[in-house]
Amino acid sequence: MNALEKTKKLYAALQELAKSDGEFLNADIESENFSIKLYYERKEFISDIKKALSLFDENKQNDITGFFGFVLEQHQDFTSLRGYPSIENIDHDEIVAYSNIYHYVKRFVSQNKIYIENYPNISKCLSIIAEIFPELYTIAGKIQHHTHSYSVDIHTLKVLQGVLLNPAFKKLPENDKYAIEIAVLMHDITKKEGEIDKSHPACSAKDAYFILNKIEIPENEKIKICNLIKNHDWLERYNKGITSAKEFAQTLKEGNNFEMLCIIAEADLKAVQRGGTFFEKYGDVLKEGQKEISSILNNDVPAA
Repeated sequence: MNALEKTKKLYAALQELAKSDGEFLNADIESENFSIKLYYERKEFISDIKKALSLFDENKQNDITGFFGFVLEQHQDFTSLRGYPSIENIDHDEIVAYSNIYHYVKRFVSQNKIYIENYPNISKCLSIIAEIFPELYTIAGKIQHHTHSYSVDIHTLKVLQGVLLNPAFKKLPENDKYAIEIAVLMHDITKKEGEIDKSHPACSAKDAYFILNKIEIPENEKIKICNLIKNHDWLERYNKGITSAKEFAQTLKEGNNFEMLCIIAEADLKAVQRGGTFFEKYGDVLKEGQKEISSILNNDVPAA
């Protein structure tokens, strides 16, 4: 499947998820019974890799996983996966030397699928998206800091659902709709497991730029997506005075960038804790920031 074919399949899957009468927009993602399953689970993959690596010393273990684009990080209570397992650009000698690991990586990224019980259409769409961007398998079941009610994968889907349900989203031009949807899918892709990670917006944007080479989109669209990812934490920076309203206006003045980020911010806040309690806490700040920055943008005030 070439890049253009991947792009068409991706857009078709996103269109299916966005249907007002479809499974996704009517799914109860907040339910504790809603869970994403992989045919080959991330935890199982990590366990299999650990066993396969046990035959080698620690330095060699890191060298081996490095060949396949990832590392395993041992925490006090769990082992985490960092990076993106891949069998691309692996030469024959490495396949022969590390055949067990090659088999596990291939199974995880090339032979995997997503399954959500009672939601066959969502399962199909997400499997298509993950076939194009297998990097997304790495967020499946990834636990967040205890502030969050959801793992990264469920949070990501809840943000996407919130974006698609926002009336402002429906008014965006087609290219911006695709941009915001892809940005949401990747906005937490590098987020560290089980801890507060303030670096993840910039790191996720950086990684997304290269991941997006798998599909065929114009460079300006790729940059737009990455800017949305990089700045999806704008509300926190605005609230804490880290970045001023004028600075944001200067950074986000192109096209619908700020409007899209406001849509993401609202959905992101609502997807932190069950019942929307996090949004209740910071919803007024969102309105304040949206009003102040929009005023600067609408009045074309030069930003310092």
